[in-house]
Amino acid sequence: MQEQRRLQDRTSSLDMVVVTASPVWLTTEDAYPENSSFLYDYDYLDELTFLICRKDAVLSFGQIFLPIFYSLIFVLGLGGNLLLLVVLLRYVPRRQMVEVYLTNMAVSNLLFVLTLPFWGISVAWHWVFGNFLCKVISILYTTSFFSGIFFISCMSLDKYLEIVHAQPHHRLRTRAKSLILSAVVWTVALAISIPDMVFVKTHENPKGVWNCYPDFGGHGTLWKLYLRFQQILLGFLLPLLAMIFFYSRIGCVLVRLRPLGRGRALRMAGALVVAFFVLWFPYNLTLFLHSLLDLNVFGDCEVSHHLDYALQVTESIAFLHCCVTPVLYAFSSHRFRQYLKMLLAALLGGCLVPGAAQSSCTESSGLTAQEEMTGMNELGNRQAEGSPQKGDAGREEARTTTP
Repeated sequence: MQEQRRLQDRTSSLDMVVVTASPVWLTTEDAYPENSSFLYDYDYLDELTFLICRKDAVLSFGQIFLPIFYSLIFVLGLGGNLLLLVVLLRYVPRRQMVEVYLTNMAVSNLLFVLTLPFWGISVAWHWVFGNFLCKVISILYTTSFFSGIFFISCMSLDKYLEIVHAQPHHRLRTRAKSLILSAVVWTVALAISIPDMVFVKTHENPKGVWNCYPDFGGHGTLWKLYLRFQQILLGFLLPLLAMIFFYSRIGCVLVRLRPLGRGRALRMAGALVVAFFVLWFPYNLTLFLHSLLDLNVFGDCEVSHHLDYALQVTESIAFLHCCVTPVLYAFSSHRFRQYLKMLLAALLGGCLVPGAAQSSCTESSGLTAQEEMTGMNELGNRQAEGSPQKGDAGREEARTTTP
């Protein structure tokens, strides 16, 4: 989103690039703001051919593509995460760790999709919401963006502790610890948004047309590189490596213990990793290539155009995570679908009717959502029973807690 906002401003101020047999960028970005037109040493005018590299076509594409895609993500993300949140708060037992992380992830996704209408209007027209909302929406966007990814990692960690370490009641798997970890995640995500707090503001260019983007002064290139690599490292590489590690270890336990439903559990774990990679890799690769372009490693005006198009498309695809993640983590569960049916029945008055329906709703609401959402809840107990560190009392306790 920040790249899109910078693109809008650069287009309005007519970016300039040097077109030669071997492209040379003769910018003076250290002396001028990042969003100003590039300036050149005119002593070389006799030796170099200059061409204005306009981004009007790219911006026109974004003015049509992005509002449509943002609207689609807003509708799907808002509906899916609201359903997830209602079901979690109403039916899932509060003692479950997954309830804490899924709830926070749903809140993150909801906050994220709520920022999209603002950006869609800004792209299609211009920023009409004033300087205060410019800063607030930017902070909210960055905070929810990173917190949503971090909570995915938290759920992977929780499942890893439960299954691989064979301790369903691990000292790190208490509700208090999960709430503390959630608070840490929100704090870190908010800290990442500090540049938005400091640098983001509205800019009028041309007169009467406002845009919302960060102004880094004479250090624009350095800040761009920092923010991009922060996104690549914290928003993609580290979460991906964590998921691969956690789920590969879980997979080893599944193969060794051969529980009922092992195939479905393995497919589910694989789907989570693959979905994360497919959604986020193209966007982060494009950011990396943009950074190489800014460092003059390669590229010219045509390459810059292609990367701008790619950035808009891959960023929009990455935004689908707020729609896909609830489906993978919750709606694919048979038990969660039962919870959803109970919710719909309650809304239609089914659970208000005394008798069998009321009894069914009461009994089902006491079930454990974590068991069906992963299909692996009993593995922690089975692993504990076979652990040489466990005594007979510990094994007996594990057997009595097995559903």
